[in-house]
Amino acid sequence: MIKSKYLLGLVFYFIAGNIFGQGLIVNGTVTSNDGALPGVNVVVEGTSLGTVTDIDGNYSIQLDKPNMTLIFSFIGYKTQSVAVNGRSEVNVRLEEDVSQLEEVVVIGYGSVRKSDLTGSVTSIKSEELIKSPAADPVQSLQGKVAGLQILSGSGTPGSESYVRLRGINTLNDNRVLYVVDGVIVDGGINFLNNQDIASIEVLKDASAKAIFGTRGANGVIIVTTKKGTGDAKISFAAEYGVEKVANKLDLMSGPEFARYINDVTPGTYNNISVLPDTDWQDLVFEDWQPMQTYTLSVSGATEKLNYYLSGGLFQQEGIIPKSDFQRANLKLNTSYKVRDYLKIGTSMTGILRNTTNAPGVVSPAYWAWPINAPFNADGSFGEVQGSGNPLAAIEYSNSETKAFRIVGNVYTELTFLKDFTFKTSYQFDIGNDKTRSFTPVYYVSPTQQNEENDLKVEFGENRSWIFENTLAYNKEIGVHRIDAVIGYSAQENNSEDLTGTRENLLGESEDLWYLNAGSTVNQQNTNGSSVRALSSILFRANYVYDDRYLFTATFRRDGSSSFGANNRYGNFPAFALGWNLSNEAFFPAGIPLEKLKLRASWGINGNQNIPFLDQYSVIGAGIDAVFGQNEAINSGATFSGRPGNSDLKWEETSEFDIGVEFGLLEGRLSGEIDYYNRLTSDILVLLDLPGYAGAGAFVQKRFNAADVRNSGFDFVLNWQDEVGQVSYGFGVTGNTVKNEVEGLGEGIPGAGTQIISGDLGNGQRVTITEKGQSIGSFYGYKVIGVFQDADQLASTPRLSQQGIGDFIYADTDGNGVLNADDRTIIGSWIPDFVYGFNANVGFKGLSLSLDFAGQSGNQIYNGKQAIRFATLNYEDRFNERWTGPGTSNTDPKASTGGINYNPSDYFIEDASFIKLRTVTISYAFPNPLIEKLKILTASVYVRGTNLWNSTDYSGYTPELGGSDSAIGGIIDLGVYPTTKVISAGLNLTF
Repeated sequence: MIKSKYLLGLVFYFIAGNIFGQGLIVNGTVTSNDGALPGVNVVVEGTSLGTVTDIDGNYSIQLDKPNMTLIFSFIGYKTQSVAVNGRSEVNVRLEEDVSQLEEVVVIGYGSVRKSDLTGSVTSIKSEELIKSPAADPVQSLQGKVAGLQILSGSGTPGSESYVRLRGINTLNDNRVLYVVDGVIVDGGINFLNNQDIASIEVLKDASAKAIFGTRGANGVIIVTTKKGTGDAKISFAAEYGVEKVANKLDLMSGPEFARYINDVTPGTYNNISVLPDTDWQDLVFEDWQPMQTYTLSVSGATEKLNYYLSGGLFQQEGIIPKSDFQRANLKLNTSYKVRDYLKIGTSMTGILRNTTNAPGVVSPAYWAWPINAPFNADGSFGEVQGSGNPLAAIEYSNSETKAFRIVGNVYTELTFLKDFTFKTSYQFDIGNDKTRSFTPVYYVSPTQQNEENDLKVEFGENRSWIFENTLAYNKEIGVHRIDAVIGYSAQENNSEDLTGTRENLLGESEDLWYLNAGSTVNQQNTNGSSVRALSSILFRANYVYDDRYLFTATFRRDGSSSFGANNRYGNFPAFALGWNLSNEAFFPAGIPLEKLKLRASWGINGNQNIPFLDQYSVIGAGIDAVFGQNEAINSGATFSGRPGNSDLKWEETSEFDIGVEFGLLEGRLSGEIDYYNRLTSDILVLLDLPGYAGAGAFVQKRFNAADVRNSGFDFVLNWQDEVGQVSYGFGVTGNTVKNEVEGLGEGIPGAGTQIISGDLGNGQRVTITEKGQSIGSFYGYKVIGVFQDADQLASTPRLSQQGIGDFIYADTDGNGVLNADDRTIIGSWIPDFVYGFNANVGFKGLSLSLDFAGQSGNQIYNGKQAIRFATLNYEDRFNERWTGPGTSNTDPKASTGGINYNPSDYFIEDASFIKLRTVTISYAFPNPLIEKLKILTASVYVRGTNLWNSTDYSGYTPELGGSDSAIGGIIDLGVYPTTKVISAGLNLTF
């Protein structure tokens, strides 16, 4: 096509030369953001004279007048008119016309046109993914994908985000599945460089996820990294920023704490004014610590070779000393057309990671007495009551983790019979990490000391491979379009860990931090491993008739080593229908609604995320006994407390989704609305059973015993328009969710129908999972006031330990007796509504964008304030405590523990929030200015991240992610604070 257009252009050029003689000859190059554009039509305005650009985007045309105008046009790009004004060289850069480009969405084992898509899928492009200066690219999705809840969890440098899609499906691990360039990876994607990512697709409904079978129930996130396009080009991106604690906690000052202790024990501190007033947060947290990231890439494409090579560096100092994080990335994507029918390619990502592991000093800084000084008069660390001196803990901690990982995909594609493509690929994910932790001899106090130096060395290795073979068929016959794929996949995951500890090393020099340098007395060694295997067949067919009627059928059959032979295989089908109603002949013309699409889907996904040994009864070794004639020590083994269940089978999640997509006002307003209803049945759960010989009072055994339903709505609305030279837009996303346990342990002899969890670490558990409630609901007493006097105490149901000035707990069953049966549901950690909105405005090269995110309807248990293992500092809310009749009916009298710290809604706090996730001001330099410097594109920006957060939660962040097990809820036991960041960056393309 390009060659014929080029020849036609030469004919025009020849004719023009003969008609107009030797007029002005204009030369130039037409480019886009991706490089040179061949085949661009170049026409002289008001005439039939024209040409087309060649393979390198070059053109030449002769004019009879020096002041004529050239019109440049190309499918998928905005037409541009340029006055020549006597110039002999006119270079033009065309901008993409999004309204003309058919968006392609990546799905599992292929891609489809957005208009042909029958499932619920959201696609986020690269320009949105670089808006967050975090190590985890997933953070860039917060507030941008309807139905996706993303929580930072903590501000720990390099940490992985918590991601939940459309509620909580299972009582076990609810993490989504990540697929990077076809490679299914364990864990998150915080090993990737944002700059290397071309797009992220979030597969939300069962039809879109079914191709991933047993692993797709919790949602699938597909990451596609960049490939080369056009002429060779070099890109450089740099960002430098500084961070500080987003917000400090309101804790008692020294005088306030002393007065509180005096209320508990009168006369303890007679002269409060001479006591220290130490702000431990100011001492532990460092302000404006640097973080920086750099990426250099080379990319391009020829007729046969496509390549993308990049190197990246991310560094973050951390706001707590000794919590630094560094990551170096190397990315290589290539494909080579060996023959017209044969292509080979590879996608490789290599990572080196170095993490300094700070000791857990957030809670000690929270609990430390503010009336203790951090240092003695001689400069040594002072004794600090509560949980020790946090500064000493940092000083004497030496722990570092070094890790290496390579994720790759090597493939071959063979095209035959025109419409068939066979692809074979070998995917791998290999990594290892080593942690070395050394503690020297030191003394701060009797409770904070180390009498002998000690060393702990940990090694971990993970190896995963996937071998896949697929056959794809793509055919368009008139108004019929067929896209189908069938394949076979085999996978194996291996992991092994080895840990050793020694004490009394020969010295404390870092050169001696090896196990052989320590004493063999009290040495400890542990070693373990796990193996999983999965074998699968898969199939999907998409059919489109006349761009109006859409049909998708998907099937996958998985066999997993995590289950016994009698239930090893699971079948996961899905079906979806779509109707492009706006493509019908009867659809009315001339109305503001130009696009309308209806779709519906149903399917089944699975989940196998349980310990692979749960199918077996476990025998524990190391049970030694002395017996026999020589009274020698003999090794033994016995049942270790958890019987296996060979009848375990897959968790299955069946989901129905119905959605509508629309576009109005010439595409300025667009949106999608989905209703989903998802039931997860046969959930794998540990239930308490009566004990038997050697197993104690009770044992736990895993069963397929629970059912959970999630239902709600997703919606997204976007507006984009231009007024003159000003472009502007905004978008809104939202998701509602109702989570309910519909069954738990019924019909299993001896099994209970409640699961009590949410351990505070002091013997108290604060969550319950039972039928009719949401998973891991908070469970405890309801506080209805404070006892004001003896008459009220005598007339109100109470516990024996309660007295005047203590909480009044509600008699919820109304029987006049207060006991453990009066504990009830007091909150839920699952939000009712997750939302986000964004806005942008641009004028010429200057632009401003804002991204907001929020959630509402959920709570957090403030466990760090509820734990009283000793006399500890308090939040300043206790300054409003009861000190006599009528003084307070919400906060109890001063105490250092006891009845007022029972699990209750006093420690439940609202976790709703809305925050300004990012605000960015950028400027793209105009082409005439940068072309003189041989630069294709150049832009600079300043950005603020987490600058504003509105929440009633008193902790460092309401964005806690909880544990892998949903039954534990979300409990704040002290978390590394999140930070606010101010940064500036530069992007260049040569």
